[in-house]
Amino acid sequence: MKQAFTSFGIFLAVAVLSIAGAWEEFDLWLLDQRMERVEHAPTGDVVLVEIDAKTLRELDQWPLPRAVHADVTDALVSAGADQIAFDVDLSGETDAADNRALVRAFERAEGRVVLPIFFQRERSGERGSRIVVTRPRADFAQHVWLANVNVTPDADGRVRQASYGVWLEGEFFMSLSALLAGRANRDELFFYVNYSIEAQEIPRLSYADILRGRFDAAQVQGKKIIVGATAIELGDQIAVPNHGVMPGPLIQAMAFETLAQKLEIRRSAIWMVLPGLALIVFAGWYFEKRLSWRAYLVASLLVLLALQGAGFVLFKHFAVDLETAAWSLAVLLLCAQILLSEISKQRVHILGQKRENEYRRLLMTNVVEGSTDAIIIADDDGKVELLNPVARRLFNVPNPGHSLRLCEVLPSGLLAHMEDGDGSAGEYVMRGAGKNGADTCLQYTVVKLQIMHGQARHAPLFRNMKTYTFHDVSARYTAEQAIRKAHLQEKTASRAKSEFIANISHELRTPLNAIIGFSELIASEIYGPLGDERYKGYIADVTGSGRNLLSVLNDILDISKIDSGDIEIIEDEIKVGAVVESCLSIVRFWKDAAHNQFTVDLRGPDCLIADPRLLKQMLTNLLSNAVKFSPNDGCITIRSAAASNGDLHLSVSDQGIGVSEDVLPRITEPFFQADTSLARAYEGTGLGLTLVRSFVELHGGALELESAPGAGMTATLIFPAARVLNEGGAAVFASA
Repeated sequence: MKQAFTSFGIFLAVAVLSIAGAWEEFDLWLLDQRMERVEHAPTGDVVLVEIDAKTLRELDQWPLPRAVHADVTDALVSAGADQIAFDVDLSGETDAADNRALVRAFERAEGRVVLPIFFQRERSGERGSRIVVTRPRADFAQHVWLANVNVTPDADGRVRQASYGVWLEGEFFMSLSALLAGRANRDELFFYVNYSIEAQEIPRLSYADILRGRFDAAQVQGKKIIVGATAIELGDQIAVPNHGVMPGPLIQAMAFETLAQKLEIRRSAIWMVLPGLALIVFAGWYFEKRLSWRAYLVASLLVLLALQGAGFVLFKHFAVDLETAAWSLAVLLLCAQILLSEISKQRVHILGQKRENEYRRLLMTNVVEGSTDAIIIADDDGKVELLNPVARRLFNVPNPGHSLRLCEVLPSGLLAHMEDGDGSAGEYVMRGAGKNGADTCLQYTVVKLQIMHGQARHAPLFRNMKTYTFHDVSARYTAEQAIRKAHLQEKTASRAKSEFIANISHELRTPLNAIIGFSELIASEIYGPLGDERYKGYIADVTGSGRNLLSVLNDILDISKIDSGDIEIIEDEIKVGAVVESCLSIVRFWKDAAHNQFTVDLRGPDCLIADPRLLKQMLTNLLSNAVKFSPNDGCITIRSAAASNGDLHLSVSDQGIGVSEDVLPRITEPFFQADTSLARAYEGTGLGLTLVRSFVELHGGALELESAPGAGMTATLIFPAARVLNEGGAAVFASA
C-alpha cells in the first residue's frame, strides 16, 4: 500500500505542475531538439527579395526612396510574380513625387501587392496600454492587400509562433504568411512555425539585382515574393530556435512554407498528457513488485527512449509535438522511488550483514581460541597476527610484550620442512618434544588468504595472509610405528619361513631322489630277480609315494618362491596349440586318465608371449584337477577364444562333482580342501590352483572359476591382449 500511495502522490504532483505549465520551457527545448534533427525541403513557391548589405552599398541611402520600391514592384510584376509582399514600413510621409510613383506602381500591379500592418502597444511593457495600429498611407491601401506581420517571442526570447491573423475592433486582419499561403484560421489565431524547413534552401534575390534587372524572370515567375530588410545593420534580426537569429522577412517566408506544406506544429494538449501520465504511473506501480530493481531501471530507460523516439517520429511524419516532459519526469520519479526503496533495503541488509559479520568474527575468534588444533595466522613477511592457546602450549611460546615472528614460534626444522615440500600440507615429527621425551607428530596445513583492508583510487587493497593449522597425530603416529614394526617382524618371519621351507625341501629332495632312483633300479631287477612277487608291489608303492612326495615338495618350494618374490618368468614366443598337445601327451599316460575323453577346441590366437614352463605347469595342474574330479567316462575340454578386448581366454572344463558357490572363492587359497575329513575321497595338497593363479598373475592375467555342485568346473586362464601376437587359425580335434 505504501508504494501505491507514493505512486498516486507522484501522479498528483506531476499532474498539477503540468496543468500549471511548469514544464513549458523543457517541452519547448525538446521541440527545438526535434526540429534540429528533422529536415524538410522548402516548396520553392516563395522567393525572398533581400534588402541586404549589397543593396545598401549600391544605393547608399536609407530609408530607400519609394520611387525605388515602385521600380522594384514594376520589375517583379513584369517578370510574372504572383504576389508581392512588402515587409517594409510605408506609413510615414516622404517625397510626394515618390509616393505618387509608388501608387501608380501599385495600380499597375492590379491587386498583387501586400503591405504590412504593425500592431504595438502605446507604451511598451505595459499590458493594459492601448494597442496602436500602424497602417500604410491611405493612397497606398486603396490598391493593395493589408496583412499583419507582427511576431511574439516566447518566454525565452525566441520566436516560435506566427499568427493566422488578428481581430481588432471586430475586423480580422490576416497575417502576411497566411495571406500568401491562402490559409486562415479565425478560431486558433497562432501556429508554431516549423523551423525544420531548410531556411538556407529558400530562394533569395538581392533587392539591388531586381532594381538593376540582374535576374532571371523565371526565378520569380508565378512565385510569392517577400520584400524585406535582411542586412544586419538594419536591425530586423529576431532570435529563433536552432538558427540563432533570423531576419524578419525570412521568418515570414518560413511561416509561409509551414502553412503551404501544412507543417504547422500541433502540440499535445493537457487532456492527452494526463491519461498518458496515469498509464505510466499505474504501469510503474504494477511492475515495481514484479521486476527486480535493475530490470525496472532498464525498463524505465527503455520507456524514456521510447517516449523520445515516439515524439521524434510523430514530429517528423505528422508535425505533432508530443509533450513528453511530464511523462519523462514521472518515469524518473518512479525510478527514484524504487532506488530509494532499494537503498533502504540495502541499508537494512548492510546493517544485518554488519551484525552477522560481527557475530561471525566473535564466533571465529571463539572457534580459534577454543580449537584443539594449534592455529597460527601470519602475513607474507612472517609477522604473527594470531596465536591460539594450543599453539602457545605446543610450541612453548610465552606471552611477549612485542609482536612475534613466525621463525620465533615454529622450530627451524619444521619451517625448513614446509619450505621443502609444496607448502600446503604435510607431516613433521618433532623428536623428543612430547611427554617423557616421546616424539610428537604434527599434521599441518597451510592456507593462503587475501584479506581486503582498504581501498586506493576506488580499487580494493588486499593483504596476503597464511593460516597454519597443526593437528597432533602422535597417537596415530605411534600406532603406525607399531604396525610398521609388526609388519617388519611378520615379513622377517615370513622370509625365515620361506628360507626354512626351501632348506628343508632341499634337504628332503636329496634323499628322496635317491629313494626314487634306487626303487626304480630294484623294480627293473638289473642285478637279478627279487624272488617273491610281493616285493615288486612294495617297490612300486615306494616309487609312487616318493614321486608324490617329490611333487608336493616342488609345489611347496614354488609357493615359497612366490611368497618371497624370488620367482621369475622367462618369456618366449610359444604356440598355444603345441603346449596343449604337449600337456595332453603326458596326461594320456596317467593311470587315472585312461577312461577319460579329451576334446580340444582352439579358436583363439595361437601365438603368445609367456613362460613355456609355467604355462605347461598351469595347464597340467588344471588337467590334473579335471582328471581327479571327473568320472571314468567323463569328457574334459580344452578351449581357447579371443575376447572382445583382445585378451586370450584358455580354459579347461570337466564334468566332475563341482563345488558350491560359497566354497568357490576360497578354492585358490594355499592348502585349502573342500573336504576336510580324514576319510575324504580325493587326495591332494590343495596347492595346484594356488600355483595356477599365482603363475597367471605373474603374466598380468587372471584365473576365473565357474562351478556348481554336480555340474563340473571350468577354469579359465586370461592372458592380456599385450601378450597376444597374432590372430591364429582355429584347431579343433578330439583325443581319447
